[in-house]
Amino acid sequence: MSDQQKETNAHQIAKRRLDLTEDRDAGGSKRFCSESLFWPDSDEESFFSNAKLEDLVSGRNELFGTQAQTSDKPLQRSGSDDGLFADISSPSTQRAEQEQGHGTDNASTKENQIDLAVEADAGTLFKQINLHDLSIAEMEDIFHGAEDFSEPIVQNTQLFLDAVAFKVPNPKSPEKAEKSLAAVKDESMCAIEGLVHGTQYATCEELKNQSILDPINWETQAFADFEQKSLAQDNFPSKGDFYGLPDKVKKMILEHKGIKSLYEWQDECLNLPAIRQRKNLIYALPTSGGKTLVAEILMLRELLCRERNVLFILPYVSIVQEKVSAMSPFAIDLDFIVDEYTAGKGKCPPEPRRKRRSLFIASIEKGAVLMDSLIDVQRPHEIGLVVVDELHLIGERGRGATLEAFLTKVMFLNANIQIVGMSATIGNLSEISAFLNADVYTRGFRPVELKEYIKCGCDLLEINSAGHTLEEIFVPSRTVDFNYSDVVKRSDPDHLAGLISECAPEHCCLVFCPSRKNCENVALLLSRIVSKQKFLEHRRSEKADLMDALDKICGILSPVLAKTLPFGIAYHHSGLTTDERKYIETAYRFGVVTVICCTSTLAAGVNLPAKRVIIRAPYVGQEFMTLCKYKQMVGRAGRAGLGEAGESILIAQSRDNLQVGQMLFSPMDKALSSLYQQEAVGLQSLILSVIGLNLAECRRDLNRLVNSTLLAVQANILEVAVDELVLRILREMFKNKVLQLTEPTAAKPKINCSVIITTQDGNQSTRPADDRRLFIGQSTRFKLTNIGRAAFKAGIDYKRASAIHRELKLAQQQLILNSYSHLLYLVVCFNSNERGDDLFPADASILFNVYTSLSIESQALFKQLGFTEAHAARLLKTQSVQGPMALQLNRLYKVLILSDILDLLPLPTVSGKYNVERGTLQHLISQSISASSAIVRLCDEMGEFWCYKPLFERVLHKMDRCGTQELESLMELPGVKINRAKQLYAAGFRTIEDLAKIRPRNLVQAVEHMPLRVATEIVSAAKIILMKKLDHLEEETENLKVCLRSSD
Repeated sequence: MSDQQKETNAHQIAKRRLDLTEDRDAGGSKRFCSESLFWPDSDEESFFSNAKLEDLVSGRNELFGTQAQTSDKPLQRSGSDDGLFADISSPSTQRAEQEQGHGTDNASTKENQIDLAVEADAGTLFKQINLHDLSIAEMEDIFHGAEDFSEPIVQNTQLFLDAVAFKVPNPKSPEKAEKSLAAVKDESMCAIEGLVHGTQYATCEELKNQSILDPINWETQAFADFEQKSLAQDNFPSKGDFYGLPDKVKKMILEHKGIKSLYEWQDECLNLPAIRQRKNLIYALPTSGGKTLVAEILMLRELLCRERNVLFILPYVSIVQEKVSAMSPFAIDLDFIVDEYTAGKGKCPPEPRRKRRSLFIASIEKGAVLMDSLIDVQRPHEIGLVVVDELHLIGERGRGATLEAFLTKVMFLNANIQIVGMSATIGNLSEISAFLNADVYTRGFRPVELKEYIKCGCDLLEINSAGHTLEEIFVPSRTVDFNYSDVVKRSDPDHLAGLISECAPEHCCLVFCPSRKNCENVALLLSRIVSKQKFLEHRRSEKADLMDALDKICGILSPVLAKTLPFGIAYHHSGLTTDERKYIETAYRFGVVTVICCTSTLAAGVNLPAKRVIIRAPYVGQEFMTLCKYKQMVGRAGRAGLGEAGESILIAQSRDNLQVGQMLFSPMDKALSSLYQQEAVGLQSLILSVIGLNLAECRRDLNRLVNSTLLAVQANILEVAVDELVLRILREMFKNKVLQLTEPTAAKPKINCSVIITTQDGNQSTRPADDRRLFIGQSTRFKLTNIGRAAFKAGIDYKRASAIHRELKLAQQQLILNSYSHLLYLVVCFNSNERGDDLFPADASILFNVYTSLSIESQALFKQLGFTEAHAARLLKTQSVQGPMALQLNRLYKVLILSDILDLLPLPTVSGKYNVERGTLQHLISQSISASSAIVRLCDEMGEFWCYKPLFERVLHKMDRCGTQELESLMELPGVKINRAKQLYAAGFRTIEDLAKIRPRNLVQAVEHMPLRVATEIVSAAKIILMKKLDHLEEETENLKVCLRSSD
């Protein structure tokens, strides 16, 4: 980045700031949060509850390992992308974050950069490590961690530059040289940076004739129309001076987030013409820019000022639950309701409320079901605003089709619902804008500078996006060696331990690994090599508390974590349970865990900023990393409050040089429609739902709706004939008896649906008189059959609905009800693929051992499905699940697991028994809850399955709680699993009412290993549940009063 660009960025950060503080003490200094917000009174030294506030205020760095420095200046702004409703900030954090408003000083950055190579003891640090003293098992841990993505081939700068030279050719003439450099600058430099410099704002009308945003003259012309008051009349109901919100909101932002001022871009965005005129809006900024805070202010405006409900769509269940918990204190103070919509949670349609508005926080799938239920009862107008986080997921296979169908229906309704989408990584904003009919706002803003490096062997190359030639783009920075001994160098050829030791434990570091197993191996590798004294002594007692909490609250301390956590090193992936991940994340935020080895999901799913990000290898699983994934990962480095600059280091092996260059110079990933993929199952589901919701009843309606999808916008690029695709789907639906004509045809004989044609398909006069076909014109009206409506209600495609219908029909003839096993088998069938090995396959030896240990009654389901003693003998002999019984056996393996979970076996015990990761078991439970809920809705539509409905409702209830009867009420609270519920029950909190009455600080003192933040969220969530009950009772009371007045 050039000096001129750095000065421009610094000027932009400090240019305009909105002061959110009002109260000042006698000395004129801005007030900080009260002590009660952070820690309760206690004498015990514990990271979870008892840090000393005076240590925070005095700026002791050792309390929070993530803090880069302290200052006497008050906080200006937290750069957390979690926005308004995230963690409570401490004064120590606040003072560190003051620096974000003052640009970046190059000299100070270099002065403060940690470099192990110049430390006095660097020469002996890694020389003293004698790996020969380790056991054989420990040696295997180390070398297994290095072998997956390292290589013996010598990598260096020249090899890398030679591989990527294709992008910057050497011209033979000055004229050609000028042209080539211009082309490189236009096509590559913007792509390698991945950011937009300055501000860009364009209305959807302006974008219709553009393929990409044109950066020329945007800085001066972006708000030409905005300045014209006639085009930006604000008719929004105002309840205060803070963007129309009451002053109480401003104080709460300060109190709960420590935010005293907004960035200039946030103020700019909140005053856009699109916001003032309630037009749809997409805004895109780099990770850590503060996008979520803008969305939260918009949601509060809708709830409090316009008094309409809001639907907030988030990509992952864990983020939904975290946001629900964090929003609860604001909902109580501002008098609105927060509802979680994930898996089996959330009533569809929601109960109407007269007095309080609702904020529905939902996953993509459950958000779509919620909107369908509101349309079905003709209440979509209750939603005033839909906010979609990570909008680029619209291009993801599976979930992307669900999100696209959901947004298409919201647009097609024309119910005055505003859509606001945000993302850090979208490469085709103009196409998404055309789809949503939305204005686009982009800004190349980061609160602190990010320095990106590529490690080629021992060389570190800094990426300079402002460069025009290869040498200017990849600038040699330094060479690292760390004086490794030969044995250490062999175990850690990429110098991970050295790079970590430059940063940790004083600062935090994230290491992104390609796979879950590699995360664990690298964590073990680092724990064996890093300086024992330096890492072991850092926050020793608090790490012991963390390990104790994982053991007691989560039920198990992973063997790998038991080895790595004493060094402040952890791993983080979906194999861990939600509770385990939350404890590790909390410890990381407070600087107790300073290194996390993680998979790419952490980059998009959790707000964990770092001083340094290391990308272990440019792979996500077995696939090579895209620019979108790369930007998400490196965006975690350099959040406000973590120092002057963040650093990212991509470790490149020589075999990957060419692909790394192609990735860095590629344009940002495009979000492409997936409605047509996988035999157009997404488009089938969309057509099914719009017919079921009476949004379309003939081909003309369907064509109009489908032509408003993202697929229609991208039809030429994707080479998809949309109208022909719709026609083919209609044929299949009539053929499979999912659709029927609204009015019966004149012909009496049975229609041969397998040869259905339309009026445009051929010359009707050439058909024989006895050849009966169904002709569908543009205005021919049709509707769903029973199976079609059942599929629509269950939220699945009709082919899956037909398969489930067959399974239910077959089981109905001889249903086994001496246990939950047969019902669980039907639940597993709902999500099963053609082999039944989704999530994980069956382990033959474990399956055989468990089967032989079952009672005769418990083996009845096996025998009914055709599993004989001969099959059991073959299973034992071959030690593999193959042959005609493979589908049933893979399903039965999951049934055995779910049966043990319903019998209240601890999750770690089940995990060990069946050799399945605990996090994967949680995913299986969540998947089964969703399946049970869908089957209940399906049975509700089909009278022949009336007997199934109460049975699956019981399965759903029991699986959702997974606890004894006395714990069920406590497990209604978001994020409270069975171990936490047992803890609360043992401490005397038996009901929701008990928790709603207690102060959070008293709850911390009463319950072991209870962080204050979690206690606050639990108490607030308990109050929200009581508010919902009160609302329900008040509604019933009002209805009874109306009835009594009517009778009079």
